[in-house]
Amino acid sequence: MNSIRTVGGLSLAALMTMGATAFTSSPAQAQIKIAMTGTPFGGSADGQIAKRSVERYADLLDFSAEQKDSALTIHEGYAAAYEQAQKARRTAMSELRRSAEDTGDHTVFMEKMPAIEKDFRDKSSKLNKGFLDDLRGLVSPSQDANWVKVERMRRRETGLRAGGVSGEAVDLIDVVSGLKLPSDAMTPLSPTLDEYESELDHQLQAKAKAAAEAPTFEPGKGFDAEKMQARMKESREAGLKVKEVNERSARKIEPLLPEDKRDAFRSALKERSFPQVYRPSRSVKDMDAALKLDDLTPAQRASIQDIKASYRRDAGSLNETWAAAITASEGEGQSGTVFGSDGSHFMMNMGDEPKALVDVKKARRDLDEKTNDKLKGVLNEDQQAKLAKARASEPEEVMGGEVRSIMIRDERDAAGAARPSR
Repeated sequence: MNSIRTVGGLSLAALMTMGATAFTSSPAQAQIKIAMTGTPFGGSADGQIAKRSVERYADLLDFSAEQKDSALTIHEGYAAAYEQAQKARRTAMSELRRSAEDTGDHTVFMEKMPAIEKDFRDKSSKLNKGFLDDLRGLVSPSQDANWVKVERMRRRETGLRAGGVSGEAVDLIDVVSGLKLPSDAMTPLSPTLDEYESELDHQLQAKAKAAAEAPTFEPGKGFDAEKMQARMKESREAGLKVKEVNERSARKIEPLLPEDKRDAFRSALKERSFPQVYRPSRSVKDMDAALKLDDLTPAQRASIQDIKASYRRDAGSLNETWAAAITASEGEGQSGTVFGSDGSHFMMNMGDEPKALVDVKKARRDLDEKTNDKLKGVLNEDQQAKLAKARASEPEEVMGGEVRSIMIRDERDAAGAARPSR
């Protein structure tokens, strides 16, 4: 029995079927590359409201301790109901995957998945609206003027997830909040942040409106590559406008920050603009886990620390090159975010990645592999087994730097061939 690789609940086989259908409508297109990013395909277009968000809403509304407790109590009920909706969706998707594995018929995804996704989307949207209505019911007349800030924060939480270009998914208000500045340091920043919030919200609403009006993916129904490219172009242009707001506002914010916070601000911007580059690598995670082993000798610990320091120096240079290559590739306009019929999104690239981007990603992978070999050379077999066991218990990473994708190629004598790629 063949195993079906899934990404965000959607099998690669299903994606291939969808891509081949789209491709057949326009055989002149040589290559279409589809990669999952951000919100998984099939996920809620609204997104679950996190407890952290509720706490931030409460701060924006200047809630009393009693009001905040009430909000969190309401959220507990909401979160439980949301989990039930997610569980029902997971169960339905598991049954769908099992059916496809047993029969070998992967078209079942295209036939039955839309109904599963619609059911989850309808339930989650109703739950989100209900919670926000209940939250507003706690707001006093004197606090109601701040509700617009809650609405704007909510639009940032949902609208910035679908970032198709570097820097588009950054929320500068959240970045500044993470710096934990004292109130006197926030005073000079407030007018600039208010201006940023308003300008960004305008762009996010325009982006959402364009996405809602655009043609959507309907599994099983073909559409040509020209429409696909047009949607990618619109998405990219909307993303660039958001990115421009972020870059312009970041330049205004940085000089207003305390000097000792500016490096942290710049680092946070890089990490959020290029999460696939600057997120903790598997190598760093393994080294950190190894340093926590209780049976390390002093010599082993020193060796691992040396390996980690060397890795950080080498990876730092490669990461800068990688980020620059991503920015350059975005300038070529070959990729963009395409929204599915359920409001979710995925990235499509009309053609191969630029050589510079391919080369630097390979160089990073090579560095990671060499570092892993060095780490293994320091650890004994029992210690290696402990790391492997810890790693196996972690959820598989499908978002970020090494996003799984599929490539659909025009064979001219067939509907198209698909193969997994990394």
